[in-house]
Amino acid sequence: MGTPANDPEHASSRQVVEFWTERHRLPDAGAHDNFLSHPLVAGYVSLRALGALIGQMDALVNQIRDRSRAGARIFSPGCGRADKEMILAAAFPDREFVAMDITPAILEEARAEAERRGLGNLSFYPGDFNRLELEPRSFDVVVGMGSIHHVEALERFWAEVRRALRPGGVLLAQEYIGPNRLQWTEAQVREGTRVLRELVPAEHKPDHAEVQPVPLEVIIAGDPSEAVRSRDILPTCQASGFALLGYAGAGCALLQPVLMNQVHTFEPKDWEHNHRLVTLFREEDRLMRAGVLGDDFAMFVAAPR
Repeated sequence: MGTPANDPEHASSRQVVEFWTERHRLPDAGAHDNFLSHPLVAGYVSLRALGALIGQMDALVNQIRDRSRAGARIFSPGCGRADKEMILAAAFPDREFVAMDITPAILEEARAEAERRGLGNLSFYPGDFNRLELEPRSFDVVVGMGSIHHVEALERFWAEVRRALRPGGVLLAQEYIGPNRLQWTEAQVREGTRVLRELVPAEHKPDHAEVQPVPLEVIIAGDPSEAVRSRDILPTCQASGFALLGYAGAGCALLQPVLMNQVHTFEPKDWEHNHRLVTLFREEDRLMRAGVLGDDFAMFVAAPR
């Protein structure tokens, strides 16, 4: 049938399952520590990557519309609650969507919600993308919506995606590609700490007033899959026989370490707060133009060579 052939009982880490089962059940899915949750930050990312105020899901919808036809099969690994997959399934009732996740309990909730919405073109399968097995030429599109940076077995993952794509098929990804396990670079630590000292008032620093790499023991104790090989995503993709057809850098090498866990202190309706954020955007842009910082987030399109 061309569906993922995985068994959740063989998942590499029950700790990952437990973490994401709890995380996905939060009312905001943990958005309080996601700096991209702020609408002005989201707007900055769109302008930097796409040159227009377009939501990331809208951009993905446009790509799917342009790169697939009615009857296409689309695979999404690491779907979680499948909020994004349900948006896509509703936007394309003439395409079939297959979503996979490592959390069986969350998948049951997602399946029930999809049925409630009448999304008969969206199906769910439990599985571990580190042990991915896909049938040859079974999908026209594979989407990575912030899930690939949780994959440790990238070489196997890319090999399976390449094998599963039909002729003319593509990978559409929106991913964190920054330092593995959030171990910020020397430049990020230096510039982030300077910016927090010079540009960010105390009211916006409840979590940290300087930038330091997130302690490895903290990351591993919580989610051992977090950014496990994020910096290797693009190099391993290309080394596995994919050609990059499109790349849109979204920056955020300064914004993430500065705003992570404290972006909630910036009230979107407070224009003094918004002015402070714009000052941070301008400083990140200056550092990127000077070659001090690069992209930690990106959108890209790839296809087998």
